[in-house]
Order: sequence, then structure tokens, then C-alpha cells
Amino acid sequence: MLRITLPDGAVKQVAEGTTFAEIGKAVEKRYDSPLAVAVLNGREYSLRQPVMEEGDVDFIPLRSVEGMRAFTRSLTFVCIVAMKELFPDTEMEVCNSLGSALYCIMPKNPLDHGQMKVLEERMREIIEAKLPIEIVPVGREEAVAWAKQDSYLGEDVLGMINMAPESERLFAYELCGVRAPFFEPLLAGTEHLSAFEIIPFEEGFVINYPELEDHTVLPPWDTARRINRAYKDAEDWSAMVGCNTIAKLNRIIREGRPDKIIRMAEGLQEKKFVAIADHITAHRDKLKFILIAGPSSSGKTSSNQRLCVQLEVNGLHPIPISMDNYYVNREDTPKNPDGTYDFERVEVIDTALFNEHLNRLIKGETVELPYFNFITGHREYRGETICMQENSIFVIEGIHALNPKVATSIPDENKLKIFVSALTPMSLDAYNRIHTTDLRMLRRMVRDARFRSHDALETIKMWPSVRRGEENYIFPCQEDADIFFNTSLIYEPAVLRKFAVPLLQSVPKEEKAAYYTACRLLRLLHLIEPLDEEAIPNNSILKEFIGGSAFAREL
Repeated sequence: MLRITLPDGAVKQVAEGTTFAEIGKAVEKRYDSPLAVAVLNGREYSLRQPVMEEGDVDFIPLRSVEGMRAFTRSLTFVCIVAMKELFPDTEMEVCNSLGSALYCIMPKNPLDHGQMKVLEERMREIIEAKLPIEIVPVGREEAVAWAKQDSYLGEDVLGMINMAPESERLFAYELCGVRAPFFEPLLAGTEHLSAFEIIPFEEGFVINYPELEDHTVLPPWDTARRINRAYKDAEDWSAMVGCNTIAKLNRIIREGRPDKIIRMAEGLQEKKFVAIADHITAHRDKLKFILIAGPSSSGKTSSNQRLCVQLEVNGLHPIPISMDNYYVNREDTPKNPDGTYDFERVEVIDTALFNEHLNRLIKGETVELPYFNFITGHREYRGETICMQENSIFVIEGIHALNPKVATSIPDENKLKIFVSALTPMSLDAYNRIHTTDLRMLRRMVRDARFRSHDALETIKMWPSVRRGEENYIFPCQEDADIFFNTSLIYEPAVLRKFAVPLLQSVPKEEKAAYYTACRLLRLLHLIEPLDEEAIPNNSILKEFIGGSAFAREL
């Protein structure tokens, strides 16, 4: 018998071999939606998996971020199964999310629109049959042999197997006789996956799926996704240099060749900064304001400084302006329903004062810049003034810089809007991607610990609020950007591992939700070979988060 503690604190003895689904029946009424996966001692498991050790058991419902991730993985598996049945010569690769949809490509024998419709119909048949998604234990030798025989997934899967601890049990998922490896657990069956559609898009298709609020309702999907070009450029480049998966990055590090990848990744970003600066210089007669926006930990500040350097090289006079200094006083900050301050809304910015200053600047007037004192929570004036000079260009950075309420006083022809984000092209294999939001949370966690006296627990706890703000106020503005800039670096997961692992290990078990997130990220990081930061140039965007940036005074 195994002793487990249920979410309500009740202690129960269960026989070995009891599945999480069986345990979940006793507590499922506590949740607002069907159970997606189980959590035992901080680690996720399929509901079909038997309990193998004692400890605290909890469950993640579908109506949650992690529940919808399990939904999406399971829907992806159904697509893989249907494709292998109908079009066995076609290879499928999961690329990235685009709103409430997952973009997939077909590197080999792509399907036409008619075939995609047939694929969708077969997926619906599998889902309507309410089939179980079985989880199958796989011995390490068997897993290695299988990986070596698979010409498509083999190298990357083998790389994950080699990095996994010897003590870790390996599993595969099976549906309709098709097996596939997944890094994180799937749903117990197909019965909850009916809300989806396949939409042809660019070089492949998207699988449109429900949003967080309701797994049964399919929202319309907007095909105007220009940001996908930034994703594709990163994926094409990383594939070209042979470093688009964690297994390939690990091999490069083990072979002692990381310096070359670092130089190439940094060189690519510098090339893009030069291109943007040259574009601005070519249109300097009209362009007077550069607006740089992006979500948390996207590298906005370093991007601002790097761009300013290139503008100076071209003979311009860039004047940086931080929108953080236009925060309203603390007592005027909008609040959440629970009474806490909501720092993610655009209303935290005094847009009236900001637009007044921009209007005065473009007229040639001198403006005294405010300074926001984050300790006192009030705006101050310290005598810093700016004005338009010959070859001046104002470079404005802030998470809300692209919001329609910002810079309304300036004609469109006088401003260039840049959206920056860390759109990682790295994946574990063709089916298992690394979430961009996880990469950004790791960036923020490391920076918060090193420069803001915040531990990992605090960062993890505030992350849901940060994400809600991004979804409501930042991402809806991204398609208005003139330029998308990707700040991710293909080598950075290996560098972040060194800094993030000890932080994540400090999260206490008593903080169940945060501890689960920490364990999930630790499992990911432990699949990555660590990399020291000595070879990283001091103007790298990554230095904004790990320390040692040449722009430290400006940051």
C-alpha cells in the first residue's frame, strides 16, 4: 500500500497499481473543469499512469494554463496519428504558437488543402470515438534502439534519453497503434478534444484550439500573423547552422564548439540592428520617434541601447526615453479586484503627459523629463531636459509603447514601431517545442534574483499576472509593429541553466503550485548541457539578465 495526501489534505492508502484517474474520481468535483493531468511530489503524470511512490497528489484541470498545454499536446498527437495513417510519407514538425493556434509545417511531402481537410476529418473520427491515450513504459535499451531506427526523430530523442537521469522511468504514448515520445504528459483520452480545426497557413497549417476560458469553445483565428515571419526566420537560420534542437546544442557544447555558435548568434543580431539603423537613417527626414515595445524579459532595454549605438555610427543623435518614468503616482495606479496594484495595464502610464511631451518635442521645444522613483512610488523632476537637435531621433522603450493610446499626438509617418520578443527556435524534437514564455520566465527569474532581490518563488508567483497583462495589453498591439525583432539566442538555454537551476531548487515544496512549476522547468533544464558565459560579448542582450552588460549603467 502507498500513503498519499489528497488536495483537500486527506490521507489515503492506495494499492500499488492504482492509477491517478482512479484517485481523481474522489476529488474531481473540486475543480471547475475535467482533470487534465496529475501532479505527484511536484511532477506531472498522465491520469492513466499508476502511482509509483508515496507523497502529495494534486490535479491540474483543463481550465488552466498547464491543462491547456496538455490539451494542445494531446491534440497534436491525434494529428500525428491521423497523418501517419493517411499520409505515412509526410513528415510533420510542430513550430510555434500563433495566438490560440499551433503552427505546423511538413518538411517532407507537404499536404494540399484537400488532403488537410481529409486529415481533419480523420482527427474528428478519432476524437469522437473517445479513445484512450495509453502510456507505455519503455526500457532504456528499447528506447535507444527505437531512437536509432527513426531517421526523423531519432537523433533528438536519443539526445534526450542520454541526458535523462538513469533513475528516470521512460514512457511513450500510444493511440491507434501509433507510438510517440512526449516530454510532458498527455490527456487520458480523446473525449475532450472536439473543439479544433485545421487551417492551411503559409508553408503548412495551424491547429486552432480553444482559449483558456473554455475547452469546448473554438474562437475564430485571425490569419493576419505577421509575427510568424520572425519565428520562421529564426527557425530557418538555426536549422541552417545545425543548432535547432537541444540535442544538437548539447553535442556542440560537448564537442567544445560553443564559441562559434555564440559568435554566429550574436553576429546575426548585430546584423539586424545595423539593418534597422540603416533603414531609419535612410528615412531620417520623416522618422523622429522610434517606439520599442515587447513583453516582460524580451530584452527591450538592451535592444534600445544596441540600436542607439548603430544610429550613432550612422551619424544620428539618438535620445533614449524610458516610458517607465511616466508612471502615474502610486496612489493613482489601477487596482485588481482584490485590491492589489495592477502594474500591467496601460493606465499605469500618464499618457496625457507623455503625448504632451512628444508634441512639444516635435515642435522643437525643450522638455524636462520626469523621473519615477520606484522606492517612493512618485514622479520626480531632477532637471534633465531634452530637445530636438540636428539629426536627433527619440528612441522610446516601454511595454506599452505600441498601444494606440501612446504617441497619438505624433503622425504615423514620423514614428517607427518595433516589437521585440524572445521567440525561441529551439525545440526538443519535431513534436516537443520549448515554450517562449518559459524562456522569458527563466530570463526574468535570473535577472530578478541578481539585480532586484527577488527569489524564484516570487518571480513564479507574479508570472500569471504578468502573462495576463501581456495577453490583454501587449500582444494585441504586436501586429501594428513595422518591424519584429527576435531577441532570443540559440545558445541561451545552456547559459540560463547555470543560473536558474539553483534558484529553482530553492522553491519550497509547501508552495505547491510554484514548486510544480519549478520542478517542470528543472526537468527541462536538466536535459541541457550547461554552458559558461565567458565567451558572451558584453553587449549581448543576454547580459541584461545574467549580468556584466556594457550597458549596465543604462539598464
